Amino acid sequence: MRRFTLPIVLGLAHGAADGAAGLLLGGLPRVLPLEQVALLVLLYNILAFGAQPLVGALTDHLRRPRAAALVGLLLLCSALIAGNGQLRLAVALAGLGSAAFHVGGGALALCATRGRATGPGLFAAPGVVGLAAGGALAATGSPALWPLLIPLLMLVGLIAALDVPTLPYATPIAQRPSPDRRDTIRPSPEPIFEGHDLIMLVLLVGISLRSAVWTGLQFLFQGRIDMLLALAVAAAVGKILGGVLADRVGWRRWTIGALALAAPLLALGGQNLLLLLPGVALLQSATPVMLAASARALPRAPATAAGLALGLAIAIGGIPASGGLAAAMNAPPILIAILSAALLAVWWALRPRMLAEHTFL
Repeated sequence: MRRFTLPIVLGLAHGAADGAAGLLLGGLPRVLPLEQVALLVLLYNILAFGAQPLVGALTDHLRRPRAAALVGLLLLCSALIAGNGQLRLAVALAGLGSAAFHVGGGALALCATRGRATGPGLFAAPGVVGLAAGGALAATGSPALWPLLIPLLMLVGLIAALDVPTLPYATPIAQRPSPDRRDTIRPSPEPIFEGHDLIMLVLLVGISLRSAVWTGLQFLFQGRIDMLLALAVAAAVGKILGGVLADRVGWRRWTIGALALAAPLLALGGQNLLLLLPGVALLQSATPVMLAASARALPRAPATAAGLALGLAIAIGGIPASGGLAAAMNAPPILIAILSAALLAVWWALRPRMLAEHTFL
């Protein structure tokens, strides 16, 4: 259980970080014209999502994922403070902080449970709940600065105090002595991947398509705080269970099955929570595998892998809904077609190579 401590703490920090961003962005319409709000939200998205691969590459170059996570959280703290009067500065700080935290925290979670999807699931799950909760607080007009600032600062200290896992930046892991048997070559039922560059590209396509469906659902219920919170909780539960179950039944088998079941549930769900919430949980249960598989495709660059999977791919997936196509994307035939394409991308990217042993990198 000790190996899950860091991903859990990082997950809590993820929830608080996204909650701070949601609170800041959700409060903009109360004090600024809509045109300025749109520009600031665009600035945040460019920095928080589009910049993640660049920040991830820099983090890997410096070999300091924990430092990136801590700097990101401190920038988000600064953004909350600046939000009292310097909204443009606050949005810029929040965007940069979010990018730094996601790549640093994502890299640490990947390395803490190397070769498994459980750690990425624990890290990713609270973020969506935090974002929805922060937006809900902003919608109520609550100036909840300290309830978020204090937990963020406490989590900064906790992450700084915890031991970090072995990082894949020095000599090959199989050549380093380590008391942790997870860092050594051993038999595994998971296949190693071939053609890393092409696999990474196909994985990003799959993530983008799945993200497009998720973003479309959020746009569909925009303004419905109760529905957005319900969707967020379902997504978080799906991510946690998805990581655990995928490690038990196999990454490829779980992800393909989850997306195949999610498609009809979401297509037929409409306003029916009995269909919609399980569909969302299944849709988001693919996230841990896709993040872990991205790290497998870039074994020496976990922060870059996190930046591509959690940033660039999600940003691309959000373009159609942001362009006014959310209603069209939620039409059952189109939704099923998008998820079918995502399923095919995952099926191809996670195809097995019949080897008895491989190194977890």
